[in-house]
Amino acid sequence: MANIDQNELAQMGAILAQVLDKDNNARKAAEAQLNEAKRNDADKYAAYMVSIIHPVAGANFSPEVKSLAAVIFRRNVSIVSVDTSDVKDASNNANLWDRLTDPARTFIKQAILEILQGTTAVNKNLNHKVCSLAVEMQGAMYKCENDTVW
Repeated sequence: MANIDQNELAQMGAILAQVLDKDNNARKAAEAQLNEAKRNDADKYAAYMVSIIHPVAGANFSPEVKSLAAVIFRRNVSIVSVDTSDVKDASNNANLWDRLTDPARTFIKQAILEILQGTTAVNKNLNHKVCSLAVEMQGAMYKCENDTVW
């Protein structure tokens, strides 16, 4: 799971940047690409989303892109909020944590811990979003992994 292709990571970051675009058509196209990536390979999608947030792997991404990755991934793993981003395929909206393999879950947990350890006071907005993501992950772990506590 630790094999992150830098070109694919850059493409995922570019897609997230496009979601932030003011052009509605560009934004919708980017959202469709994210849904397709999540549908085709949930493990890879999740790994790339947390890699974008990571201070080392995601060093080239803007704080806005990192924040968006954290927010979208939080929605994907939330057991409280229902992800409705894929209107064409409701099964793709099912809890992402429940769909990940054990190696992917381990990778994501480790990456989030590294992100939290590397946080600084420089970007409090991003720190808040990563902490919210960690809380949602814990809820998903508890529900999907037989009451596992991180």
